[in-house]
Amino acid sequence: MTVVPLHADRRRRLDEVVAELEDTRWAFEVVDSSWRLYHVSAELRELLLDYKEPGEEVPIGEHFVTSRYHPVYSMVTDPSRRRWLRKNVPYMLHADEGAHARIQKMLPPEHVEEIVGLEPSAPPPRWTSDVEFDGREFTGKLRYVGECIHDESGDVIGYLLFYGPSLPARTLGLLTRGDASMFERMASLAEAGRRQAAILFAALDDSTALSRRLPSAVYFDLIRQLVAEMDEVVVTRRGLVGKHTGDGVTAFFLAEEAGSRSGAARLAIETAREIEKVAERVGRSTDAGRLLGPDGWRLNVGIHWGSTVYIGQIATGGRLEVAALGDEFNEALRLQQTARDGAALASKALLERLDAADAAALGIDPDGMIYTTIAELPSAGAKAVRGRGHRRGHRRR
Repeated sequence: MTVVPLHADRRRRLDEVVAELEDTRWAFEVVDSSWRLYHVSAELRELLLDYKEPGEEVPIGEHFVTSRYHPVYSMVTDPSRRRWLRKNVPYMLHADEGAHARIQKMLPPEHVEEIVGLEPSAPPPRWTSDVEFDGREFTGKLRYVGECIHDESGDVIGYLLFYGPSLPARTLGLLTRGDASMFERMASLAEAGRRQAAILFAALDDSTALSRRLPSAVYFDLIRQLVAEMDEVVVTRRGLVGKHTGDGVTAFFLAEEAGSRSGAARLAIETAREIEKVAERVGRSTDAGRLLGPDGWRLNVGIHWGSTVYIGQIATGGRLEVAALGDEFNEALRLQQTARDGAALASKALLERLDAADAAALGIDPDGMIYTTIAELPSAGAKAVRGRGHRRGHRRR
């Protein structure tokens, strides 16, 4: 195998490879024939730089070994760096047998031992390994596939490393059932903070009594289908699905995503109206509906406006979800808990965020309403009575 310097025509070839692969939105790196970092894909940059200080940049042009010790790769674990050296340095030595001493100088003293005694080895057409991350911001494992990039003559002009999840295809298939656009919106919440958003809670009316009446398997199937359909409604309207608690669904409609506070409020109200239809659809398609009839249950909804609700993502080894904290979040929950018999309660704070166009589209006149305090509702509990929520009204199925 012949390794050649990177002249202009071969640089164009690498640029063609980069341009073609960027369209896939995969995470990858390209290294030139001298093992210097040539390109880091946009997706991999996002992963590496999401948690770094503004102005931090990937070390393009540095030797591949040096780049592994750059601050943007600081979350790579020590054992993973050592495996990476043992796997890839023999290929670098094959490209330049005199590189052994130079590479040693690139390493921290405690890692020099990993390359002592390594012999040059020609890169195979394809090789694989993994890289582990363990930092305050990002934890997990990625697998990578390396391969040689050739020019028209068959000479090696660089190397390509693809990065992907270290998950079986079956498991990955489960994850990809979700809506990609919503996952991207969730990813944008990696840094938690105060945001303006409409907050929605929805849950079964008197779910405890319903669970006692139905066989467990039938009740579970009912909840699974209700939650799946409610989530779909939220996602369709560019909302963020929050925590699921039993038969309950939480959703957030961010003003920054909707384009305005009015737009977010409108999306939340449209979602509440559509959720009423969810119960009807599920009633026609489940065993629970066959046993209890299509009107065997109702979904209660509460919607409130959050001007300073604290929203962010929670990512652990077992879940990825959006969570929120604050008085306004709790107020939305109290609205839903106060609703009865399939009511949808919306607060004054939410309805008064609607501009004239959105209000007209919804058939609502915020300036022509009389509001009812939660304390006046017969279903209000002690906590709700102490709160400040208001209802606009309710609709029954």
